[in-house]
Parts: sequence; structure tokens; C-alpha cells
Amino acid sequence: MTHPFHPYSGQRAVCVGERVNRAGKRLLLRFEDGRISPVPLQWTDVVVPDFAVVAGSGLALCGFADLLELARLVEGLVARERAAKPKSRKDNYAAHVKQITPRSPWSLR
Repeated sequence: MTHPFHPYSGQRAVCVGERVNRAGKRLLLRFEDGRISPVPLQWTDVVVPDFAVVAGSGLALCGFADLLELARLVEGLVARERAAKPKSRKDNYAAHVKQITPRSPWSLR
């Protein structure tokens, strides 16, 4: 396990399978305590480490492609939030209409 924040960081595990979901491909790793954990390929030594992480001496926790993916995710969340907000009121909402509506000369004053 190469990811610095994973609870099993630095430990070796046996790959017992793979699965794919909308988050991507995951390895099913069995650790010494018997637990099986689904782990992205990038968190293991199966793939070549990202150049940005290597060049940053481990200080860069993500690469440019990860930042682009994050930007797309944030953009989608902002768009969904804007769509969920109620439309702003126009100047003809009830309180305003009451103020600008002329009074009938036949009503009681």
C-alpha cells in the first residue's frame, strides 16, 4: 500500500480479486489481519507512480489530471446547486403588488 493516508500504508497485501464500478477499477487486497479492502490501482505499487508525486518528493498528493477531475466535479456540484435554488422573485410578488395596486373608490376607507 503506497497511499500515505491509508490505514494500511506501507503494508504488503495479497490481491484476491478486482472489481469495477463508476469510481473505476479497484483491487481487492487482503491484509495480514484478514481484512479485505477495495483499493484504487493508484494507491498501490501496481502502477507507475504519478510524475508530479515523485517530482514533489511525496509532497504533491495529486497530479494535473486529478486537479482537472476535481474542477469538473466542483463545476457539476455548483451547477446542481444553482439549479436547486428557487428562482428569484420578480417585482410583482404579493407585498409589492398590494403597494402599487390602486385602491377602489368604492371600498371602505
